[in-house]
Amino acid sequence: MSLLRKLSLLVVDLQKMLTNKMGSPQQRAKKTFRAYDITPVVGSSASSSEMMHPDIMQVVRVIRETADTVSLVMSRQDKHTIQFVPGMFYTVIATIDGVEYRRAYSISSASTEAHTVTITIKRVQDGLVSNWINDHVLEGTLLRVFGPSGTFVLLPDSTQKRHILLIGGGSGITPLMSICKSVLAIESESTIHLLYGNRSKEEAIFFDEFKRLQKQYSDRLTIRHVLETPAAGWKGGKGRLDRSTFAQELDHLATLNINDSAVYMCGPEPMMEGVRAELLSRGMLAKHIHQERFTPAPTHKNALSYAPQALIIHVNGKTWKGQSKPSETLLESGLAWGSYHVRVKSAICAIK
Repeated sequence: MSLLRKLSLLVVDLQKMLTNKMGSPQQRAKKTFRAYDITPVVGSSASSSEMMHPDIMQVVRVIRETADTVSLVMSRQDKHTIQFVPGMFYTVIATIDGVEYRRAYSISSASTEAHTVTITIKRVQDGLVSNWINDHVLEGTLLRVFGPSGTFVLLPDSTQKRHILLIGGGSGITPLMSICKSVLAIESESTIHLLYGNRSKEEAIFFDEFKRLQKQYSDRLTIRHVLETPAAGWKGGKGRLDRSTFAQELDHLATLNINDSAVYMCGPEPMMEGVRAELLSRGMLAKHIHQERFTPAPTHKNALSYAPQALIIHVNGKTWKGQSKPSETLLESGLAWGSYHVRVKSAICAIK
């Protein structure tokens, strides 16, 4: 069975699960690191052997999106075709000063591109890997990656005719760009409304590319930028994209029926909480709201007062045993032992 077929079956299964009443509110509680509301967390689409051995990708083009954001267009070194579902991410393995790090970066390219795939990385203050990529990765660089992975996905279907509302904030636009381009290319009857919030126009990732897409798909794509500190003469939305601003913007979308739409959003936690609350207050069903959030692992000031705890990891027939230090998360402990099955240290659409 091909990878694409497996991914298709996975998404179909997820959609079936979403049509049922899923779990209690406690079961949908927030999770640390890469966490998803509504869509249940499932395993990667990769096989067990693929999970153990990363692929080698060659950077064939480096695109400077903004002053602090770069896109890497990659191809497989083995020249095999690349298959993924829009919304997925790759886990990049970077060795910096002799220490190995893993970071997840969302795919921003369309799923129709068979021989290349693009990930987009925004520089994060004090972020080891994001700064290393922005400063040192060049055309020709070889990167080790796991994936593609993820459940924040939308599987394009040429027979579909649907209305999609995409809401992004900052670097959260990355997986939404992949969804947007893929749906527009494959679903000729579907329409997309995109609401994108940033501090300024200069920080808006893909600003020019969205302009091009809007011109190309003028009858099916509507884009609205919302800026916190717009320049004089700005004619788009103004303010922080919180619940109040979102409600105002939603009122202006006269052609959008939220009861006949699906929402995909990714961005800062306050933005998503406000958007979700407003949509629910207007009668949208929770199962139609899909979001990807990043919640840093909580830190406890008194963590060092605890003793190390024994920890055993069982994955795909392999076992790792050791101790988890009071200052470590379980994930960090697993990575320290060299468990390649513990693949993602932290994740957002573009992350530290």
